[in-house]
Amino acid sequence: MRLRALPRAAAVAVALLLALDLAEPAAAHGGSPSPLDGVCNGDIHYTFSPALQATPRPTTITWSGAYSCTSVPGLQTWTGRFGGSVHTTTGCLQADLDQVLAQGVTENDKWFVHGDEQAGSSTLTGTVSTLPREDGTRLYEWTGTVAGGSWFAGHHFNGNGVYTSLTSGKACLAGEPIERNDGYATLVILPL
Repeated sequence: MRLRALPRAAAVAVALLLALDLAEPAAAHGGSPSPLDGVCNGDIHYTFSPALQATPRPTTITWSGAYSCTSVPGLQTWTGRFGGSVHTTTGCLQADLDQVLAQGVTENDKWFVHGDEQAGSSTLTGTVSTLPREDGTRLYEWTGTVAGGSWFAGHHFNGNGVYTSLTSGKACLAGEPIERNDGYATLVILPL
């Protein structure tokens, strides 16, 4: 009777080891479970090619930056680096208060825990709209869905931020080209 039970016990042990081995590669390659949601704040840097001017024209906007993030329940913390680019028609001034700057914008985010240990990634796809402010800067609104990656896939997100270096719009009005810009960004990843 013990001899018959031994192969069953061995089969169960092998199945458990295989199950554990399948879970190990994600951790071995820096993978980690995604938080349920999160709020991220950080700096963002833009370049414009060709440089922005008052008259809108086809322009490639490239951005990159870094986030510091926390989950709403549980206060799990992590950091992120992000970047992307889009080709759109824009200038440094706008007349329409609800201007859609670009649709189908994609951003790639890398998430880190414990310093430089990459824990996951996300591909965000959405729409960017911009609103002018009295001081000449522009507030952007960024909404969409996490379309892929190992963290937050399927979640909706909302974001906003400010282009801070359009100093009172004076440089634009004076006809000075604007090649780069800095600002701050907020991203809220909503729970499923």
